[in-house]
Amino acid sequence: MNTNLYSLTLKPYRSLNKLGFFLIMFVLCVFSFITGIIFMKKGAWPVFGFFGLDVLLVYICFKINFRKGKEYEVIHLTKKELIIKKYGPKKLKKIYIFNPNWLNIKILNPNSHSSKIKIISKNKSITIGSFLKPEERIEIVELLKKTLLKHNFYYVK
Repeated sequence: MNTNLYSLTLKPYRSLNKLGFFLIMFVLCVFSFITGIIFMKKGAWPVFGFFGLDVLLVYICFKINFRKGKEYEVIHLTKKELIIKKYGPKKLKKIYIFNPNWLNIKILNPNSHSSKIKIISKNKSITIGSFLKPEERIEIVELLKKTLLKHNFYYVK
């Protein structure tokens, strides 16, 4: 039986909760409605519709952002495998299995916002933590390397 030596869950940080979203959308709707009425009274009635489109676009962007915020990754280290599970908003998307004795964990462009954590083993590679901040990515790489060495997986680079 493969017992878990270590588990780690990576989740994106989202600072806006549902109440904050509701308040932002409420204020935006009220502002757009009042401003649209002012433009209608001045004879520029098409502007009212454009304000409605702006509100709709902001709403759609927030919903896409919230959906992306529900994606997460789970890393399990057992005696024989490093298992990485990528979850979408509602279900498991993909499972990656690596031999922990042959891992190369590196971070590409460490201090850049476009940095990436790359896990490579033989002919397989995966990018994890793309939603994390650069400082968090560096921490995760150091933590994974330290954990692998702690459990006697010496071929980690």
